[in-house]
Amino acid sequence: MGVIQFRQPTYAVHFYVDGGIDVVRQWFDEKPAALSAFMALLDIFEAGGIGTIQSCVVEIEDGLFGLKVAQQSGETPCPIFCLGPFDQETEITFLAPGRWDQKQKCVRPYSAAGEAKENLELLLQDRARRRRG
Repeated sequence: MGVIQFRQPTYAVHFYVDGGIDVVRQWFDEKPAALSAFMALLDIFEAGGIGTIQSCVVEIEDGLFGLKVAQQSGETPCPIFCLGPFDQETEITFLAPGRWDQKQKCVRPYSAAGEAKENLELLLQDRARRRRG
């Protein structure tokens, strides 16, 4: 009799940390319903990679992406992430919170992308500024 072996997740989710605080999860603490949907998307990514969540991903700029988290009502969370940055094939790192503006087709606040870029620069200087999700 053969043994069925399940493949272990090979993809990893990380979060930028500032002063010991995960900036994206802190934002989600105020939106518990959205957090559940967000965590489900992360589980899907960890099981199958970026292709499994591609329908929820929007390209922002300069290698930054947003993950649109579906909501039944209210604003659509859209935290900003990058592929990698240390292994672009197997990991993503969330850098800043944001929300999706469906009318303008962009992430709000406008400063979110700039904040994500700054956090990425700090992370590249110090790997200890991120935590595995």
